[in-house]
Amino acid sequence: RAAALERSVAGVAEAVAALSAAAQREVAELFALLDLAPTRIAVAGLGSDWEHAEPAEIEAFLRRWRSSGTDLLKSGYLALHDLVLGAWYADPSTWAEIRYPGPPVLVK
Repeated sequence: RAAALERSVAGVAEAVAALSAAAQREVAELFALLDLAPTRIAVAGLGSDWEHAEPAEIEAFLRRWRSSGTDLLKSGYLALHDLVLGAWYADPSTWAEIRYPGPPVLVK
């Protein structure tokens, strides 16, 4: 699990690095918002830091943002979702689980 988490975090970092400078700033602002205790409590409803949060608390936060009536929170959810999902699918070690043989080999 720890290795998978490390690969996911590295994949998200790689995905963010490939974004435009403006999008990178927006993602950095989102992560800063979720890292600072006062704003994390206010917008995510999470009193503990992420390392000590229970999976159920994180799931509840993500569900609230996904179904929020506030477009900004929905956009934040979609950004997190797309970054994590993209990192997972880009990791060759996950391909066997979805029976993906890998990208096609181009024949010259």
